[in-house]
Amino acid sequence: MSGADTTQQLKDIKQKITKQQAILKLQKNSQSVLTAALRKVEKAIAASAKSLYQTNQELTSVTKEQQALLGQSASLNKQKSLQQAALSKQIKSAYMTGNNNVLQMILNQQQSSETQRLLGYYHYLNKARIDSIAQVKQTLEKIAKITVELAANRLRLLELKDSQEAHELTLAKEKSTRDSALSALNASYRRNSEDLEKYQLSEIDVQHILKQAQQIAPISLDGLLKFKRKLPRPAVGKTLHSFGSKRHGRLRWKGITIAGIEGQGVTAIHHGKVIYSDWIKGFGLVLVIDHGEGYMSLYGHNQALLKNLGDQVVGQEKIALLGQSGGQSQPSLYFEIRHRGKAINPKHWLKRK
Repeated sequence: MSGADTTQQLKDIKQKITKQQAILKLQKNSQSVLTAALRKVEKAIAASAKSLYQTNQELTSVTKEQQALLGQSASLNKQKSLQQAALSKQIKSAYMTGNNNVLQMILNQQQSSETQRLLGYYHYLNKARIDSIAQVKQTLEKIAKITVELAANRLRLLELKDSQEAHELTLAKEKSTRDSALSALNASYRRNSEDLEKYQLSEIDVQHILKQAQQIAPISLDGLLKFKRKLPRPAVGKTLHSFGSKRHGRLRWKGITIAGIEGQGVTAIHHGKVIYSDWIKGFGLVLVIDHGEGYMSLYGHNQALLKNLGDQVVGQEKIALLGQSGGQSQPSLYFEIRHRGKAINPKHWLKRK
């Protein structure tokens, strides 16, 4: 492939990266808008739920009050009936007393002290019972009035509850729509982020880095084939991620991640020429070495790069300081071996521990 073709392909990749970054920026803005809308509807749901709770509490209180008044009313009606029955019995007894018939005494105009005493007694009892019946009647009238008011209030609360539940349902549907939209946007954002990362560190991208370096100063290197399972580890530490294990989303690890200490040395696995020494999204400070015959090694997440583009290195020479660039939560080295642009499992090339 000619140098002009290589330059054009690199230009195309850069255009894709620029376009992808613009898409992500727009999606980030949309995420902010949707998140704000979701926050607003969730606050409205909270307010609605609180109002509905208070309405239910009022309904419970009104219902209990109604039940209490019904019980009180039943008791008073029973008391009224007993008083009326006693008054009726008393009047009947007063006028049907046989030898001491009051009516007969009055008709006969018997005005003895006994008659006066008996009439006074009946008058007192009758008045007391009539007063008691009037008081019960007055109380019953008040209860009836309050019962009507409570019934109206309960009806109002039931209508309010229906309205609040309908509003809550509407808000819940709106929240579901917002949730779905935000979830879809987040998924799209993740996919586009992954695509951007692939553009920035894809097979074709690395191949073009290699070709660009070869155009500047082609050198003859013997590759890594003869050194399979004999190459030294680039850093001392525990393997955090293995080749082929799931990374996130659709991505899988195309290399290994080695835990380490900030600032410890990172060494070249074999002699070669530095063909890339710069920062890449997701991998931080990256250094790539061409070993010839299509073989290359990649070292990412470095704290500092000790070699520049075009430098020649020898095996086990210190080329970088281990770090956590690229947004890592702990110091580590990301390491890949590639052959003709395709990532291969470092396990089959490095010495066993």
